[in-house]
Amino acid sequence: MIQTKREEWEQACSDYPELSPFTLLKLSMVRYGAVLSPNALSRLQDPFYSFGKAEPFGISFEGRTPELSMPGPILLRDGSFVYINYGERFEDPYDIEYHQERGVFLLKENGETLEEVDFVPRPAFFGKKTSRGTPMEALADVRAQKLILTAYQRCRFWEGGDQCHFCAFFTGGHSAGAVNCQDIYETVREAVREPGRFSEIYLSGGSDFGGDPPFETEVERYIQVLQAIGRNFSGRFPSQLMAPAYPKKQLKRIYDQTGVTSYCPNIEVWDENIFRHLCPGKEKWIGHKEWVRRTLDAVEIFGRGQVCTQVIGGVELAKPYGFSSLEEALESNFQACDFFARHGVSYLSVIWHPHKASRLGFQPVPPLEYYIRLAKGLHEIRRSYGLVSTNDDYKRCGNHPDSDLERLDCHAATA
Repeated sequence: MIQTKREEWEQACSDYPELSPFTLLKLSMVRYGAVLSPNALSRLQDPFYSFGKAEPFGISFEGRTPELSMPGPILLRDGSFVYINYGERFEDPYDIEYHQERGVFLLKENGETLEEVDFVPRPAFFGKKTSRGTPMEALADVRAQKLILTAYQRCRFWEGGDQCHFCAFFTGGHSAGAVNCQDIYETVREAVREPGRFSEIYLSGGSDFGGDPPFETEVERYIQVLQAIGRNFSGRFPSQLMAPAYPKKQLKRIYDQTGVTSYCPNIEVWDENIFRHLCPGKEKWIGHKEWVRRTLDAVEIFGRGQVCTQVIGGVELAKPYGFSSLEEALESNFQACDFFARHGVSYLSVIWHPHKASRLGFQPVPPLEYYIRLAKGLHEIRRSYGLVSTNDDYKRCGNHPDSDLERLDCHAATA
């Protein structure tokens, strides 16, 4: 018997009573996607919600005309943030409609309301420009309480066809290249003026292997951008650099010359053979074993719990290179999480978003049950080692279902 999404969610709440029903709903929403109705999209053009038309990661989405702005993340009643690829094509998405009389957004399936939802308010700095005339929303995005900056709006892995096969970044025709440090300084200065909005700054960008040794150009760029950000603060500031796995010497320079406090070299796929096929650029320029070794070395510089790595949950099952069973895939991820946790590294997951512009294209994603078990298992392993996601929890990031579960740990500890 085929279940509706509501029935599947309710069954999951019954099967996993120790997990928050909102986390389970979030998993379902991200896995299935959501489509905005015309009246919802119209309501979201309001300045309170409208995030703007510029997008710092250059992703092209379907389903809207250029004059329409897209909203930020969806907000559930418990404060959970839900990130949907608006305008993307999904097999069986939820619907989000705006109820004019009640003045609320409704999450629906086949006309039946499941939940009231809302959207993250537009940041106060959106719509403003730097002294050079650059729109600030073209430089930054927001995620929960995290201000996200992009240092290099290209990825050079695409030059030789070595891009990660699941990636759709910088495919929308927008390629600004390196950002201007003065623009970054002014954007951060303006963003942190909004009371209580941001508690951490996150910096990333497309990979640039230029320089001698490789990635030296990128390392210099990150140092300059982090120093520009740091002009807004005294000493170190809550921050995370998401970048390739650098040798210890390069990484030590970044740490010593900037105020950055945490580091995230995302491995994307744990299994070495699948990594080789799906991440050819990372394999070519660094390699799986070296990526892992450098990640562990980073703990000596940043400290236990201040280094993390991320996998694209579900891509390890993508055809033709992926695992043939859910159990194999789960075991691989749990093995990786345990390995990294023993060395003081947090291993986190996000949910795979198939995209037409990626090399893998559209493929069926794993069932909801897989993502529930993955999130639950990763959380339990990290908890057993005493690791807490200080940078990627629901307050700051909200993009990792497994770290969302840490909210219940805090409640249990204070009960």
